[in-house]
Formats: sequence, C-alpha cells, structure tokens
Amino acid sequence: MKNIAVVAGGYSGEYQISLNSAGVVMNHLDRKKYAPYLIRITRQSWNCLHNGKTYPVDKDRFTVKIRKKKISFDTVFMAIHGTPGEDGKLQGYFDMLGIPYTSCGAISSALTFNKHFCKQVVQSAGILTPPSLHFFKGEKIQDDQVSKVLTFPVFVKPNCGGSSVGMSKVNTPEKLKTALRKAFREDDEVLIETYIPGRELTCGVMMSGKKRIVLPVTEIIPKREFFDFKAKYEAGMSEEIVPAQIPEKVETEVKGISVYLFGKLNCRGVVRFDYIWNGKEYFFLEVNTVPGLSEASIVPKMALSHGFTLKQFYSLLIEGALQVKNR
Repeated sequence: MKNIAVVAGGYSGEYQISLNSAGVVMNHLDRKKYAPYLIRITRQSWNCLHNGKTYPVDKDRFTVKIRKKKISFDTVFMAIHGTPGEDGKLQGYFDMLGIPYTSCGAISSALTFNKHFCKQVVQSAGILTPPSLHFFKGEKIQDDQVSKVLTFPVFVKPNCGGSSVGMSKVNTPEKLKTALRKAFREDDEVLIETYIPGRELTCGVMMSGKKRIVLPVTEIIPKREFFDFKAKYEAGMSEEIVPAQIPEKVETEVKGISVYLFGKLNCRGVVRFDYIWNGKEYFFLEVNTVPGLSEASIVPKMALSHGFTLKQFYSLLIEGALQVKNR
C-alpha cells in the first residue's frame, strides 16, 4: 500500500479550486493500492486533514505524525493550482527530499507558469502566439505605448497566474489603466495580449510509462465575453464539447502540436495546452501543468471521453511519478 499525499490549497486566488480538485482526487483514488492523505498548504501552516482531525506537517522531512505513528509519503499528487504548486517551488522542495510527484519538474513548472517566458520558448519552436507586451509593476506605461504595438481589443492578465483571476478583456485604450490595476493586484508582472478571434481549443497530453497519451481535443464555448473565472467554474456559464466537433485535419494538427510542445517543454504528468484556431492558423495561448481536476474541470472530462475511469486516470499519474523516481 502506497502512501499518497494529495497536496492542495496554496497562496493564490485558485485556493478553493485547488481544494475542489483535491476532493475529487481523494474520492476516486484506488483504496486497494493507495492510502491517500490530504495535505492543505497555506502561507500560515501546512496540515494533514485525516479522519476529521488536523495534524501538522513536519516540513523538514514532509512527514506527519498520526497517533504516534510517523507517516511518510511514497508520492505526492499535486493538486495546487498557482503558487507554490504550479510554479516549481514545491517541485524543487520535493526534489531535494527525493519524493516523486505527479506534475512537471521544477524548471519546466517555473518556465511554463511564467506566460511571457513560456511564449518565448514556444515561439522559438515555430508555434504562433498572439502579439503581446510584458510589463513590471512600477514600470511607467505610456497611454499610447500599447496602441502603437497591439491592436485592440486586448487581454490584460497577470503574467503568472491561472483560472483567469485578474484578467480583463479591454476593447478601447481608455479602459486599459483599470485593467492594469486589476492585474497588478494579482502579480508584479502583467501581459497584454492581442485578442485573436476564433474557436478556443484545448488538448491534454499525459505520460503512461514511456508512452505519451493524447486526450481528446475539446472546444470551449463561453457564454460570457471570454472564458473568465465565472465561465470556468459557475454551472451553465460555458460549454465544453468533448471531443470537439472539428475537421479531422484540425484535430490531428492540434494533437501533433500538443505532443511536440509536451516534449519541447519537458513536461510530465498531465498537462493541458490551450489554443485559438482562427480557421487557418493555431495560436498557442498557454499551458496548464496542474490543470483543474474538479467536477467542473476539463481534463477529467477528457479522460472520461478517452475511455478511462477517474480511478484509472489518477492511478496512471501516480504510477508515472513512481517510474520517474525509479529511473
């Protein structure tokens, strides 16, 4: 029986989404093979929630003492969206302790979490991305600086973050300052990106042993102006079509780009690549290295459509992490 730490919480606006994801994982793990323990991480404390009681985590060894018995963990199931679980911080910590985990490694996680840096690598690999500008907090942004380079409407978003927290769609230059203030409340860096009209497609890729499994391409149709936080997590605010009703050629190309980027970015576990298809070309938007796993999330729907049960899906991720350790 393997002890599995399902790590959730974190320091970002995705805290509750992370707890929802962890709850789904806890409910579907194979109890004949794994003994799961929910580890909740906040800035104030790291605790294990087990059988209705709370136990402190020993950060020096990442162990928990329950009824005088010290519990150590064979694998970490990473369910933190945002910092410190998606940006490489926890990955580096677990690397130092020699504990495998279900997400990408520390360097890949840090790179992909930074949207600006990730776009530079993706562009260097020959994949299109929307034109963008990158700014730091405190940097003076002239009123006409953006309109000279980018075509409105634009998206203004925190450079490091997820679930569209702090993100705005800006149709005119006059509303740019308000959107920048909103984004800078979430991060010290902001990305301003040209809006590309088209269909939003997303594709999941995962490792099973040495084999890459490509999950069904999915189309996202938000019922709001864009796929914002409400559209992602409020019932009825978006439609996810799994698999997407697209030409076979488009499906093949999206899957091909996703597998290519999975290797180029040195990904592990399961990741989700987001694109805009304008009818002719594909524009990479971002990669989610710890995608949502709640009942409302896209990747579980992809896994079910592929033919996995969630129990099988999560088992593959855990076994994949153990194989990385044993290489």
